[in-house]
Amino acid sequence: MSKLTDSQLIVLSAAAAREDGTASVPKKMNKAAASKVGASLVARKLMREVKAKPGMPVWRMDADRPISLIITAAGRKAIGVDESVVEETSAAARSGGLERSHPQSGKNARIESPAPSSCAAQSPRAGSKQALLIEMLGKKTGATLDALVKGTGWLPHTTRAALTGLRKRGFSIEREREGEASVYRIVGRASAEAA
Repeated sequence: MSKLTDSQLIVLSAAAAREDGTASVPKKMNKAAASKVGASLVARKLMREVKAKPGMPVWRMDADRPISLIITAAGRKAIGVDESVVEETSAAARSGGLERSHPQSGKNARIESPAPSSCAAQSPRAGSKQALLIEMLGKKTGATLDALVKGTGWLPHTTRAALTGLRKRGFSIEREREGEASVYRIVGRASAEAA
């Protein structure tokens, strides 16, 4: 598979971060560019088009019918998000099993993670980028976003999406401001040591 463009990665990462997996047109993207990006993602089977339901972001209009884009398993795999974890997390969210909280502002912000589920015990494949991410975050000193980007080869927004994925898997990740950069570290792990 050929390399994804920045625009494609932004759309995929944003869709992967949503519970329903739908994509919304980025604010600074015009209609022509959105049409081209959407068509390329659908052609590569990284996203699929569906008739938009109420409350879903509309990607484009097709003969007075709103169309939404939904990320596929291949799309999640392309950006390094585990599909089985997302499905179980979404099911738990629909049943009311997850609580959401937003980071507090200030010098130190502790980001609460959802209650660990049975999927949290699954450890990433040895040698994978997710395993590297957990290893880097597990160090006492933690890691900056720049270090995580350099280590994984991902773009910053993809790295942030992977951090969100780890939180959904039951990892408690702390963000601390040190000088100009934020340092991320794992302060609590899922019930079965997943690293």
